[in-house]
Amino acid sequence: MAALRRKIRAPDPSRMMRISGYFLLVGILIGITLGVYALFNPHFFLTFLNISEYEATSFFLAIYLPTLVIIVGVGYVFATRSSLNSPNMRHTSVLTTLIVLCLSLASLSIFNVLAVLGGVIALAAVILAQAQPSFKVLWKREACFFVQTGSMLIVSASTLFLLMLAISKLLQTYSAGVYQFNYSYPLVLIVIAVLSALTFVATPRMGLQGSKVGLCGVLAFAVGAASFVSATQNDYVYSSLAVYQGLFLLGAGVVITLTGALAYFKLSLSGELLPSTLNPSFTYKGRHCPHCGASWADPNQHICLNCRQSLYSEQAVSFCPHCGRLVQKNANNCPHCGADVTSLPVHISVETPREKGLFSRILDSFELTMKEFVMILVLWVLFNFLSYISYVRTEATNFGYTLISHYGVPLEWLEIIAAGTDVQTRNGGYGRVYELLGFGIVWAPLILDLTIYFLLAFFIVYGTVKLRSKR
Repeated sequence: MAALRRKIRAPDPSRMMRISGYFLLVGILIGITLGVYALFNPHFFLTFLNISEYEATSFFLAIYLPTLVIIVGVGYVFATRSSLNSPNMRHTSVLTTLIVLCLSLASLSIFNVLAVLGGVIALAAVILAQAQPSFKVLWKREACFFVQTGSMLIVSASTLFLLMLAISKLLQTYSAGVYQFNYSYPLVLIVIAVLSALTFVATPRMGLQGSKVGLCGVLAFAVGAASFVSATQNDYVYSSLAVYQGLFLLGAGVVITLTGALAYFKLSLSGELLPSTLNPSFTYKGRHCPHCGASWADPNQHICLNCRQSLYSEQAVSFCPHCGRLVQKNANNCPHCGADVTSLPVHISVETPREKGLFSRILDSFELTMKEFVMILVLWVLFNFLSYISYVRTEATNFGYTLISHYGVPLEWLEIIAAGTDVQTRNGGYGRVYELLGFGIVWAPLILDLTIYFLLAFFIVYGTVKLRSKR
């Protein structure tokens, strides 16, 4: 029996960290061996890295070799200093930054595939140590693990494609990873990386330490969906095998992030949203508000109708939740009914109430009214309209006979093409007249712009409602 318990025991993050360090070191050893062999056989660079033999030496000495040195240093740290005993957010952020650096640099070459695997294992180990999920039930810790892991994989993929774009500017024969890229391509990658990093930082503060699981679900879903749209809108050059590793990181990150988002939505909408300090129980024990003593018989009620306070608040108990009479704040038992009042009673609704629709339950989970949701939509439309009329970038081609106007802030999503012709004026001169030739919508920047402004409008209205409720 003891042996069986050892088999089903949760994985040790420190051990996983050491294993990841060994994977990084062995993977880089294999990568440097294959790299040196390819250096003396330049056609290997053309086959595996999509770079000509004339620039193979420059790529190896200026880019490939320095990245291997960095990964070796990080791998040595992971293999020798891998103690992960409940790391704080600062420690976790430093480790994940190093892991993103390793994943991005190692993914530049297919020779380092074992090092990429080691980086993924290290990322899982760090977030396991922070979130400490049991994986027995899909609860807040498990959702936090999925969202944080997926968001960091998305950051790694975005960083990789940015590095490939930068290298293609230095080496003419190196592929940037896509057939064609315009002004908005690097901005899309930067926006996705920034949103993913913010999601990584905000998730444990709101969805693990606090109770804003619905908010975490919105952030995770927005990042995952926007990353998926941006990936599917680009035509990648698959002759560069590094693209496969980047798409693997991006695809895995999107799937894992959306899994965590769905888990947060489920917690938010099913009535199973509880403070992290309370232990879940299926026994319903309370029938009175701990703040004012008013009775509440509806098991799906979360807000007291009398004092408008949360029935699951972590504040000190002033009224017995079992009989509704006044008790002392430091009392362990109610002097009237003898019930334990050291913690608030916990109730998990087994069945979702059917009298409300899905949309109404979403608003209730955020404690928003329909009027406030309409305000979010109005601000969302207003922000997008202002981003369209307040910015325009015009470029001329064919000696000014074709003008392309780009609209959209922060990412350009609309292109209007006008063709010009020379016509003779009344005084004998010539002037140029433009007529509309067509327009095009770049979907990835459009989706990202809509996502950014919706989140901005949501946080403005949501923050205003919360500030008013605290007065």
